Amino acid sequence: MTHELTVAVAKGRVLEEFQNLWELAGWPWPVTNGRALWFPPSSRAPGLIIARGQDIPMLVQRGIAAFGVVGRDILEEKGAQGVLEVLDLHIARCHLALASPVDHWPDGPVRVATKYPNIAHRYFAERQHPIEVVQLSGSLELAPHIGLAPYIVDIVQTGRTLSHHHLVEVARIMESSAWLIANPAFWRTHQEADVVYQGFVAAVTRLEEECQR
Repeated sequence: MTHELTVAVAKGRVLEEFQNLWELAGWPWPVTNGRALWFPPSSRAPGLIIARGQDIPMLVQRGIAAFGVVGRDILEEKGAQGVLEVLDLHIARCHLALASPVDHWPDGPVRVATKYPNIAHRYFAERQHPIEVVQLSGSLELAPHIGLAPYIVDIVQTGRTLSHHHLVEVARIMESSAWLIANPAFWRTHQEADVVYQGFVAAVTRLEEECQR
Protein backbone atom coordinates (compact mmCIF):
# COMPACT_ATOMS: atom_id res chain seq x y z
CA MET A 1 0.00 0.00 0.00
CA THR A 2 1.02 3.62 -0.43
CA HIS A 3 1.25 5.27 2.97
CA GLU A 4 -0.18 8.74 3.49
CA LEU A 5 -0.01 9.31 7.24
CA THR A 6 2.84 10.63 9.37
CA VAL A 7 4.04 9.86 12.90
CA ALA A 8 5.72 12.58 15.01
CA VAL A 9 8.26 11.23 17.50
CA ALA A 10 9.98 12.91 20.43
CA LYS A 11 13.74 13.35 20.25
CA GLY A 12 16.12 11.69 22.68
CA ARG A 13 15.54 8.43 24.52
CA VAL A 14 12.03 7.98 23.09
CA LEU A 15 13.38 8.15 19.52
CA GLU A 16 16.26 5.78 20.30
CA GLU A 17 13.95 3.08 21.68
CA PHE A 18 11.22 3.77 19.13
CA GLN A 19 13.38 2.59 16.21
CA ASN A 20 13.03 -1.03 17.34
CA LEU A 21 9.23 -0.75 17.52
CA TRP A 22 9.10 0.86 14.08
CA GLU A 23 11.09 -1.98 12.56
CA LEU A 24 9.07 -4.62 14.45
CA ALA A 25 5.98 -3.09 12.84
CA GLY A 26 7.53 -3.99 9.47
CA TRP A 27 8.67 -0.55 8.29
CA PRO A 28 12.23 0.35 7.26
CA TRP A 29 13.81 2.94 9.55
CA PRO A 30 14.44 6.10 7.50
CA VAL A 31 16.75 7.97 9.90
CA THR A 32 20.46 8.07 9.09
CA ASN A 33 23.26 10.02 10.70
CA GLY A 34 22.21 13.16 8.85
CA ARG A 35 20.32 16.08 10.27
CA ALA A 36 17.02 15.45 8.51
CA LEU A 37 13.98 15.68 10.79
CA TRP A 38 11.24 15.02 8.21
CA PHE A 39 10.83 11.81 6.23
CA PRO A 40 7.74 11.82 3.95
CA PRO A 41 5.38 8.84 3.67
CA SER A 42 6.32 6.32 0.99
CA SER A 43 5.18 3.03 -0.43
CA ARG A 44 7.19 1.29 2.29
CA ALA A 45 6.36 3.19 5.47
CA PRO A 46 4.41 6.05 7.05
CA GLY A 47 6.08 9.43 7.27
CA LEU A 48 8.21 10.40 10.26
CA ILE A 49 8.73 13.77 11.96
CA ILE A 50 11.34 14.15 14.73
CA ALA A 51 10.54 17.00 17.12
CA ARG A 52 10.86 18.15 20.71
CA GLY A 53 8.65 16.19 23.05
CA GLN A 54 6.78 19.32 24.17
CA ASP A 55 5.73 19.95 20.56
CA ILE A 56 4.37 16.48 19.76
CA PRO A 57 0.82 16.97 21.15
CA MET A 58 0.47 20.24 19.20
CA LEU A 59 1.63 18.64 15.93
CA VAL A 60 -0.94 15.86 16.34
CA GLN A 61 -3.73 18.16 17.53
CA ARG A 62 -3.26 20.38 14.44
CA GLY A 63 -3.15 17.43 12.07
CA ILE A 64 0.46 17.94 10.99
CA ALA A 65 0.93 14.33 12.07
CA ALA A 66 -1.80 11.71 12.37
CA PHE A 67 0.04 10.04 15.27
CA GLY A 68 2.55 11.10 17.89
CA VAL A 69 4.90 9.28 20.23
CA VAL A 70 5.66 11.13 23.46
CA GLY A 71 6.30 10.48 27.13
CA ARG A 72 3.41 10.20 29.57
CA ASP A 73 5.14 12.87 31.69
CA ILE A 74 4.72 15.44 28.91
CA LEU A 75 1.08 14.50 28.34
CA GLU A 76 0.41 14.99 32.06
CA GLU A 77 2.33 18.27 32.22
CA LYS A 78 1.17 19.90 28.99
CA GLY A 79 -2.26 18.30 28.80
CA ALA A 80 -3.60 16.20 25.95
CA GLN A 81 -6.47 18.35 24.74
CA GLY A 82 -7.51 17.60 21.18
CA VAL A 83 -5.68 14.26 20.90
CA LEU A 84 -6.51 10.65 21.69
CA GLU A 85 -4.22 8.55 23.89
CA VAL A 86 -4.48 5.20 22.13
CA LEU A 87 -1.61 2.90 23.17
CA ASP A 88 1.07 2.54 25.84
CA LEU A 89 4.17 1.57 23.84
CA HIS A 90 6.07 0.31 26.91
CA ILE A 91 9.32 2.01 25.89
CA ALA A 92 11.34 4.87 27.44
CA ARG A 93 10.13 3.84 30.89
CA CYS A 94 10.96 6.11 33.80
CA HIS A 95 9.24 7.86 36.68
CA LEU A 96 8.81 11.35 38.06
CA ALA A 97 10.15 11.82 41.57
CA LEU A 98 10.55 14.33 44.37
CA ALA A 99 14.23 14.43 45.36
CA SER A 100 16.43 16.28 47.82
CA PRO A 101 19.76 16.00 49.67
CA VAL A 102 17.70 14.99 52.73
CA ASP A 103 15.64 11.81 52.89
CA HIS A 104 12.41 13.15 54.33
CA TRP A 105 9.24 14.98 53.35
CA PRO A 106 9.55 18.78 53.55
CA ASP A 107 8.61 20.45 56.83
CA GLY A 108 6.19 23.27 56.13
CA PRO A 109 6.05 25.44 52.98
CA VAL A 110 8.84 24.59 50.56
CA ARG A 111 10.41 25.77 47.32
CA VAL A 112 10.62 23.16 44.53
CA ALA A 113 12.64 23.45 41.32
CA THR A 114 11.25 21.62 38.30
CA LYS A 115 10.46 21.67 34.59
CA TYR A 116 7.11 20.09 35.47
CA PRO A 117 5.33 22.94 37.32
CA ASN A 118 1.79 21.69 36.67
CA ILE A 119 2.51 18.18 37.91
CA ALA A 120 4.33 19.54 40.96
CA HIS A 121 1.48 21.91 41.83
CA ARG A 122 -1.12 19.15 41.48
CA TYR A 123 0.90 16.65 43.50
CA PHE A 124 1.42 18.98 46.45
CA ALA A 125 -2.11 20.42 46.25
CA GLU A 126 -3.52 16.90 46.63
CA ARG A 127 -1.53 16.66 49.86
CA GLN A 128 -2.52 20.18 50.93
CA HIS A 129 1.14 21.14 51.20
CA PRO A 130 2.05 24.72 50.18
CA ILE A 131 4.92 25.12 47.72
CA GLU A 132 6.64 27.73 45.61
CA VAL A 133 7.67 26.39 42.21
CA VAL A 134 10.86 27.57 40.54
CA GLN A 135 10.60 26.60 36.88
CA LEU A 136 13.87 25.53 35.25
CA SER A 137 14.56 23.95 31.87
CA GLY A 138 17.64 22.02 32.97
CA SER A 139 20.36 21.45 35.59
CA LEU A 140 17.74 20.69 38.22
CA GLU A 141 20.18 18.62 40.27
CA LEU A 142 22.18 21.76 41.07
CA ALA A 143 19.23 23.62 42.59
CA PRO A 144 19.54 22.23 46.14
CA HIS A 145 23.30 22.76 46.22
CA ILE A 146 23.31 26.40 45.10
CA GLY A 147 20.48 27.47 47.40
CA LEU A 148 17.83 27.85 44.71
CA ALA A 149 15.42 25.21 46.05
CA PRO A 150 15.90 22.40 48.59
CA TYR A 151 13.73 19.96 46.58
CA ILE A 152 13.38 19.10 42.90
CA VAL A 153 10.77 17.26 40.84
CA ASP A 154 12.38 15.51 37.88
CA ILE A 155 12.43 12.41 35.72
CA VAL A 156 14.38 9.44 37.11
CA GLN A 157 15.53 6.55 34.94
CA THR A 158 18.25 4.64 36.78
CA GLY A 159 18.83 6.92 39.77
CA ARG A 160 22.52 7.31 38.93
CA THR A 161 22.18 11.04 38.18
CA LEU A 162 20.56 11.67 41.56
CA SER A 163 23.26 9.67 43.32
CA HIS A 164 26.03 11.48 41.45
CA HIS A 165 24.65 14.79 42.73
CA HIS A 166 24.15 13.46 46.27
CA LEU A 167 20.37 13.53 46.06
CA VAL A 168 17.92 10.91 47.26
CA GLU A 169 14.42 10.09 46.07
CA VAL A 170 11.90 11.25 48.68
CA ALA A 171 8.69 10.25 46.89
CA ARG A 172 7.68 8.68 43.59
CA ILE A 173 5.10 10.90 41.90
CA MET A 174 4.13 9.03 38.72
CA GLU A 175 5.26 6.35 36.29
CA SER A 176 5.96 7.31 32.69
CA SER A 177 6.52 5.59 29.35
CA ALA A 178 6.11 6.56 25.71
CA TRP A 179 2.51 6.66 24.46
CA LEU A 180 1.00 6.63 20.99
CA ILE A 181 -1.43 9.53 20.57
CA ALA A 182 -3.69 10.19 17.59
CA ASN A 183 -5.49 13.02 15.87
CA PRO A 184 -9.25 12.34 16.34
CA ALA A 185 -10.17 13.21 12.75
CA PHE A 186 -7.55 10.90 11.21
CA TRP A 187 -8.39 8.21 13.78
CA ARG A 188 -12.08 8.16 12.91
CA THR A 189 -12.05 8.75 9.16
CA HIS A 190 -8.78 7.58 7.62
CA GLN A 191 -8.49 3.90 6.71
CA GLU A 192 -4.74 3.86 7.09
CA ALA A 193 -5.00 4.98 10.74
CA ASP A 194 -6.08 1.51 11.80
CA VAL A 195 -3.30 -0.09 9.75
CA VAL A 196 -0.69 2.05 11.51
CA TYR A 197 -2.26 1.46 14.92
CA GLN A 198 -2.39 -2.31 14.42
CA GLY A 199 1.24 -2.21 13.30
CA PHE A 200 2.22 -0.69 16.63
CA VAL A 201 0.02 -3.11 18.58
CA ALA A 202 1.78 -6.03 16.90
CA ALA A 203 5.19 -4.43 17.49
CA VAL A 204 4.52 -3.94 21.22
CA THR A 205 3.41 -7.57 21.48
CA ARG A 206 6.59 -8.78 19.74
CA LEU A 207 8.73 -6.54 21.95
CA GLU A 208 7.17 -7.95 25.12
CA GLU A 209 7.69 -11.50 23.81
CA GLU A 210 11.38 -10.71 23.16
CA CYS A 211 11.76 -9.35 26.70
CA GLN A 212 10.30 -12.54 28.18
CA ARG A 213 12.77 -14.82 26.41
